[in-house]
Amino acid sequence: MTSDERHRRMDAARVRAELTMQELWLRYVALGGTGDAFDLDGYLQALVPLEVFQQDVLAQALNEALEESYLRYCIPLSTPPAGGTGDDRLRRLVDTLLEDQVATFRDRLQPPTADPPEADAAP
Repeated sequence: MTSDERHRRMDAARVRAELTMQELWLRYVALGGTGDAFDLDGYLQALVPLEVFQQDVLAQALNEALEESYLRYCIPLSTPPAGGTGDDRLRRLVDTLLEDQVATFRDRLQPPTADPPEADAAP
């Protein structure tokens, strides 16, 4: 990726994550970035160079913001109503499988039973 493309992608990510420059700067500093908000703004506009490590810190701050933005829009899965019966077929299946596994494990743990030695019976 070219330097110019990197500037554009980072600024597009900032806009997509709905971050102001100050919010981005706070995230960047929290991750160890050492530039100020003017440096970041200048970098995103391709006016000011930024060290490679600082670019990576900025990229991480943006990636985290994008992930949080994405999670805000995720649709939660349906859950059975509290106290309701719901469909517990899956729970019963898991319980059955676990019981089978526990029984198999217990069988393996028990030492083999030795038959008592047969005494030679005298007639």
